[in-house]
Amino acid sequence: MRNLNKFFSPNSVAVLGASRDEKKIGHIVLKNIVNSGFRGQIFPINPKAENIIGMDCYKSYDKLPEIPDLAIISLPVELVLKTLESIAKKGTKNVIVFSAGFKEAGKQGEEMERKLRTAAEKLELNILGPNCLGFASTLSSLNATFSRVGGARGNLRFMSQSGALASGIFDWAKQNNIGFSEFITLGNKAVLNENDILRYWLGRQAEKNEVGLSKCQPVGMYLESLDAGKEFLELASKVSAKDPIFILKPGKSKQAQKAIRSHTGSMAGDDAVQDAAFDQAGIIRCEGVEDMFDLAKVFSWENAPRGPKVAVVSNAGGPAVISTDAIEKEGLQLATLSQKTLNKLSKNLPRAASVLNPVDVLGDALADRYQEAIADVLAEKGVDALVVILTPQVMTQIEATADLIGKLSAKYGKPIVCSFMGGNIIDKGEEILNKYKIPSFRFPERAIKALAKMWQWENRKKTRKLKIENRRREVASKNNTKLEKIINSVEKNTKVLPAVQADAVLNLFGIKTPPSQNVHSLAEAQEFVEKHRWPVVLKISSPELIHKTEAGAVIKNIHNDEQLEKAGAKMAAIAKKLKNKSSTYIQIQTQVGSGVEVIAGVKYDASFGNILMFGAGGILAELIGDSNLKMLPIDEAGARQLIAKSKVSKLLTGFRNQKSFALNKLATLLVKLGNLAQSTNCFSEITINPIIVTERDAWAVDPRIILK
Repeated sequence: MRNLNKFFSPNSVAVLGASRDEKKIGHIVLKNIVNSGFRGQIFPINPKAENIIGMDCYKSYDKLPEIPDLAIISLPVELVLKTLESIAKKGTKNVIVFSAGFKEAGKQGEEMERKLRTAAEKLELNILGPNCLGFASTLSSLNATFSRVGGARGNLRFMSQSGALASGIFDWAKQNNIGFSEFITLGNKAVLNENDILRYWLGRQAEKNEVGLSKCQPVGMYLESLDAGKEFLELASKVSAKDPIFILKPGKSKQAQKAIRSHTGSMAGDDAVQDAAFDQAGIIRCEGVEDMFDLAKVFSWENAPRGPKVAVVSNAGGPAVISTDAIEKEGLQLATLSQKTLNKLSKNLPRAASVLNPVDVLGDALADRYQEAIADVLAEKGVDALVVILTPQVMTQIEATADLIGKLSAKYGKPIVCSFMGGNIIDKGEEILNKYKIPSFRFPERAIKALAKMWQWENRKKTRKLKIENRRREVASKNNTKLEKIINSVEKNTKVLPAVQADAVLNLFGIKTPPSQNVHSLAEAQEFVEKHRWPVVLKISSPELIHKTEAGAVIKNIHNDEQLEKAGAKMAAIAKKLKNKSSTYIQIQTQVGSGVEVIAGVKYDASFGNILMFGAGGILAELIGDSNLKMLPIDEAGARQLIAKSKVSKLLTGFRNQKSFALNKLATLLVKLGNLAQSTNCFSEITINPIIVTERDAWAVDPRIILK
């Protein structure tokens, strides 16, 4: 485990490539270090300069009078590797590499970065970058970047894979009175990555009593790629148990993924899988830069609401109505005001005002009317948070209203978010709200969305239970031998297990499949029926057939010998047309009773390991796009959560007073499917479509297992 305390809180810093030219990075970073109030030793290194901004320069790293805790490299890419050797020889372990021209620049750059990584491992160096902006820490009064860093000391921790985006955030933070504790840019992540930073921050969570830090230390991230997904989720889960954590992760479109590759040389990863993984780890995913800025603001300033019930006070009817739609859309609830509160509002507001939530104080409301309404609403026990909307009408007292909102917030202690709508006229009001650390947004939808994200995190803290395994569980030797025997029973180079063997694999892990067998004649099919029962199903098992129904390769509801003979002839005709005859079989199966058809499957993801998918099955699987994902391993509670997220869940629980189905059995089946996937690395993909859930049981009717 890396110790990064001296990296981000150094007592001494050396700048290699320090420059007298004010336009060069080596000059800017040196000046930033001095101007940030850094109290440690600073060593500019430039073989051609005697003095830079009043500091004596050193000709080379080995000439320094002491071993710096941190070295900053601002040199051409071709000089970086040689410079690392001199840094390590002196004894410094922590290095920032600003230099670009590594893997983001093509094959030659990729080779340079490989050598840099190898050198870091050999020399035992912690390297931030290359191609990064550095970091800024108000905790150690150090701006080790070549960017303008604004804002006071605060509680927000942020890491970014984009240096340019970081520069924009710095400027925005200064304007909006947002304070950082640490802001770290990662660049290409050749050595230090997001997991190293999260681990470092987890170590600092014990230091929350440090002067100037609040109890809540939110974590924001802009990441274009994840280097070790399962480890990232394990660390992020530990952070989110105590502090809010949110991420802007681009790469939803193919073009964005291509752009990411050219920006930092990183792979974006499967977006749907990432959504599911972030949700399971308690990470809030931002939809865009605006969303990320909004969350940085509310989590830096606000305590999260203790419940979902929201009240609205507005001087305009239209925005108040819009806000009610937004509250429902974002998963919050419009609070119901008690009769006591309604009576107080009726007494304090004009007769024309609406006292029902949302409370409309009317367009001619002065600050004192806002004060009466807000105080009455905040005193209501059934209100968890308040949205205040102000539109700048002729008589509106913008600044006075902002001031009283700040004072009432301090008095009642409930979260307040504001939407002061308009242009420059409301700027001074927003400045006052900023001083009170009350978030304000130009549009009510943004205010409510930010509030909903806070409640989402607070609620997840109470209910989320994440289990991460960094290794696959070994299957019991008894099952292992049987599994090996099943796989060895098929022809060499087989990619898709035949249906009978697929059924046997599922049975091995306790997953029920209807009785079935391969048949080669009508007589064999009739013998199967005598042994079991009518009705039966005939279908073709072949690696060529992914969608059997579309190919006409499934016939259900066979109730007698005549129907069986006709169905057999049809299956035989279809089978003759298939190319891979040696792997094609006609299968007879006992038909399961009526129920709900669902689909479940497991696929291996390079970043996060095995992912379980669940949704509506049969012909609806692709038609309605009901795909819900969860990382493995999974327990019964997690399986129920996955089922509840699906569109088909209402059918399973008795839609419109219809009968309900065996939800417990389905959840158990999903757990067993997960256990199967976690217990072996023989399979690249497992799909069961459909699983038929009856009133009493859940049956895996048509499994498809692809071998690695």
